[in-house]
Amino acid sequence: MTKPDESKGEDLKNILNRLDLLEKRIEELEANPVERKSHPATEALSDSFESPKFKDVDISVSAPFESNLGEYGLAWLGNIVLFFAIAFLWQYFNDAGKPLVSAIVGITSVAGVFTMSYYFKKNFSFLSYMFNLFGFILLFYITIRLHYFTEKPLLANQFNATILVLLIISFQLYKSIDKKSQILGGLAFIFAIITAFAAKNTHTFFLISIATTGVVLFAFWKHNWWKAMNYYLIISFFIYLIWILKNPVSLIKTPDDLSYHFAFTYLSIITGLYSLVVFRKPDKKFPDGTILSTILLAGLSYAFLILALIVKHFPHSFVPFFISISIYCLVYSVILKLKSPWKYSPSLYALFGFVSISVSIFGIYHFPDAFLMLIIQSLLVLGLALWYRSQFITLMNTFLLLSLVMAYYKISGTLQVVNFSIPLVAFLSARTIKWQKERLNIKTDFIRNIYLFILFFTLLIATYKGLPKQYITISWLCISGVYFALSILIKSIKYRWMAMANLLVAAFYLFLFDLAKIDLIYRVLAFLAFAVISIIFSTYYVRKLKHKDGDTDNLETDKIVENENSQ
Repeated sequence: MTKPDESKGEDLKNILNRLDLLEKRIEELEANPVERKSHPATEALSDSFESPKFKDVDISVSAPFESNLGEYGLAWLGNIVLFFAIAFLWQYFNDAGKPLVSAIVGITSVAGVFTMSYYFKKNFSFLSYMFNLFGFILLFYITIRLHYFTEKPLLANQFNATILVLLIISFQLYKSIDKKSQILGGLAFIFAIITAFAAKNTHTFFLISIATTGVVLFAFWKHNWWKAMNYYLIISFFIYLIWILKNPVSLIKTPDDLSYHFAFTYLSIITGLYSLVVFRKPDKKFPDGTILSTILLAGLSYAFLILALIVKHFPHSFVPFFISISIYCLVYSVILKLKSPWKYSPSLYALFGFVSISVSIFGIYHFPDAFLMLIIQSLLVLGLALWYRSQFITLMNTFLLLSLVMAYYKISGTLQVVNFSIPLVAFLSARTIKWQKERLNIKTDFIRNIYLFILFFTLLIATYKGLPKQYITISWLCISGVYFALSILIKSIKYRWMAMANLLVAAFYLFLFDLAKIDLIYRVLAFLAFAVISIIFSTYYVRKLKHKDGDTDNLETDKIVENENSQ
């Protein structure tokens, strides 16, 4: 019986030794967390909920609804309610004429919130994260209300108050970078633009905005904070719009006040800063669509802001603004063509530049005189599309020309030089696209067909409005002949169909209008011309059919000879 007891004792001793080894190993791993290796999923989870650094915490959707609601929802709700409770308590003492007491209450409350964040960080990571987040929100709220948004400011000097708020925001930004928290950093950016807006001074507002935009772009470049950049871009757009529409009292002096000229310059600088993202090389750490969305958001925001600024303050003197925009966009598009890794960026800036040129032309010549320059500009845009090898510019230019033509006939339609320029530009554009189809990477005839559509109808309208009524039918018959000749010369069936359609339109007009309105001699000329054109068309088709039949007979003869030789 002693031997089994001894063996049991040895087994127990071995178990205890292995436990001691495991405890030592666990202590070593806890002492050196860098050397710890684990499964990738475990690492991602531990990174997301790493409480000591308060990184952005992700809520697990796989957990039961009740657990999510209890752990995350109530944490949000509790912090929001706590924030309002402290804010109301601060407001109570401030309204009672005790701003110093309210400041002490606010500072104490902020310290208490951060203390709770530190206390809960070991066992309640998300709750600790929320306390830390709302602690910074509360700190900004208490600090900015020491001077702004209150009738009884504790800090009477605006400059000192603004510097203090910016220091608090800088500290928050530093902590967000240290903790790798994009949410905390995004809040710091929003706090900065709110502080700039509260300053109610043109230069202070925009200088802080420019500096904040620069930091936002640095955070994107260095830490890939693309979400914070896009959210800040959207929120700042609404703040700029409110600033323009609000008409700050300190800015309204005279109609020619230069403050709004500075606003145009500052907004252009901010948008120019966002334009720098096109030099960022593709990276797997942010989606490929980030660059495009940033450019589009910045461009559309800038367009709306400038439109609001001009409508409200410069309705009759906006031409210098758009000339400067067009120069910048066209020059920048050329630089992007040579340097940017994103192939679509030069096309976007070139289009924005030509739109600005169009607005400038309208401001100089006004409608309907501006239509001639705008129609000619379409050819210039097509030439730039050829250089950029851009199908996108070609497509947009096509629809812009179509919109321009419809607007012209709606507004005026009486200028003969414009009436004949439209079909000429449409014809040249259609031929250019046909010749440079491969260069423009155009695989269908959709764009070219639009230009031929414009050519067909605008040439009919031009001759109808530009020639005496007795010559309209004859001119349309001549146009049919020209189309037919082009179809033979360049071997295109499209012009042959246009010739036939033009001939039908001429016949319709001849029998419905000319027979009742024009003199007899002109009727004779019209009918003779119609007869000649019809006979020419008919003989062409007869010869064409005979040529096809002859080719078929020759092919059949060749086959018979080949069969005989083989036999």
